[in-house]
Amino acid sequence: MDPAVRFWLLILALAGTISAAILLVVSAFLPGSILGTADSVGYVVSVFVALISLGLLVWSLTAKSDGQSGGSPGAR
Repeated sequence: MDPAVRFWLLILALAGTISAAILLVVSAFLPGSILGTADSVGYVVSVFVALISLGLLVWSLTAKSDGQSGGSPGAR
């Protein structure tokens, strides 16, 4: 994977994690302020955003780079 793509996926995952944390805190301390009367929806949305962010982070960190040859470290 291109380093620029990996960087932007990392930034996207970080932004998703921060937004999920903010949504979770606001839903916990100020119920009904963002999503109206659907308080439990805020928790569910924050969990989904956090899981998608975690998936993007894992995918971007485990994808092979184009410049790497792969294989085991001692292989020639």
